[in-house]
Amino acid sequence: MALPPPPGIYVPVPTFFRKASAEEPTHPLDLDTQTKHALHLANNGIKGLVLLGSTGEAIAMTEDERRTLISHIRHEFDRAGYKDYPLIAGTATQSIEDTLRQLEISKEAGAQWGLVLAPGFFATCVTQQGIVEWYTVIADRSPIPIL
Repeated sequence: MALPPPPGIYVPVPTFFRKASAEEPTHPLDLDTQTKHALHLANNGIKGLVLLGSTGEAIAMTEDERRTLISHIRHEFDRAGYKDYPLIAGTATQSIEDTLRQLEISKEAGAQWGLVLAPGFFATCVTQQGIVEWYTVIADRSPIPIL
């Protein structure tokens, strides 16, 4: 059985973007601000961070942006002396395969746990047992523990 994250306060972290420009029309990630914010939280007693987990932008991010964000934060934390600092990475997909892919990317990038969003459903079409089975399949196949 996988271990849960260490006890403490975990904070959902917004993803920071730079302004779009003619050279970068898609609002590129602002990794400098992301790093400063994340380290500020760690330096002030926050036990772990939830990246891409609850502030809404993750669903619109590409696979490469997700990987870049997580790996950059992991690298910067390691460099700042927070080698095993807990990172939880959210998923925001509606399919088992896409969720598992995001969990694999998160692990490769340095997250130790995944936060799995329940799939959207129509109450009359999906049973509670169906949701339990959905999470069971993901938990059994995930490369990292899920929450």
